[in-house]
Amino acid sequence: MDTAKDARVLVVEDALRRLNDVIGNRKLKTHLDYSKLNELLKTAGALLYEVKYSYVESASLADLDPTVNLVAAIKELFGLVNESIKSKSYSPTSKGEKLALAEAAYSSRIVTGFQRRLKEFDEDPGYAIDILAVEISALAPVQGSNNLTECRCTDGSRIWTIVTNIKGLKPQTKLSCAILPPSDMMGVVSEAMFLGSTPLPESTNLGQLSTPPDSALDQARAQVMQITKRMI
Repeated sequence: MDTAKDARVLVVEDALRRLNDVIGNRKLKTHLDYSKLNELLKTAGALLYEVKYSYVESASLADLDPTVNLVAAIKELFGLVNESIKSKSYSPTSKGEKLALAEAAYSSRIVTGFQRRLKEFDEDPGYAIDILAVEISALAPVQGSNNLTECRCTDGSRIWTIVTNIKGLKPQTKLSCAILPPSDMMGVVSEAMFLGSTPLPESTNLGQLSTPPDSALDQARAQVMQITKRMI
């Protein structure tokens, strides 16, 4: 397998770059041991280099020591961030802080789910990110926008904020979404993107979609290519 060009590896590389930006620039305004966090990121970067140029098959790559240790380093890093957030009752107030925290959460999810993606999916770029089935809980217009709607959605385990320009959405609708790098949408941090407006069957279980609709996978693939095109 050409691990240097595998989208799953490249998305992890992009996630580490995002973490380096958040941690290196101290964008989280809570007490953190930044020297420890930067040490973990340095270790993770070196391990990713070994992973990227290992040229082994997916199943073997998932259990390779550098892969295991890479995931462990980022789990430790985000554990320290979460511990500080909880102990200090940190709640970001500015748009920049909210975006930085969302970036850290997204990037940690990408890295800690790396082994699962290697084991469960093929090299299709669409599977380099998480595709979920979510249900809309509430909707509200985005202030200052004529066509954006803020949707609060659940995947059965947590709440996601998704800003969309899709019209006619209603609560209790199930849709597929891609967990993507967070973006500021008219002052609202959007954590994911709906993969089309076609509702999923009511019987669809919320959470990870192992076999998303073809149209949803096509859109996820296009988003991943946007992330990775500058990194090949």
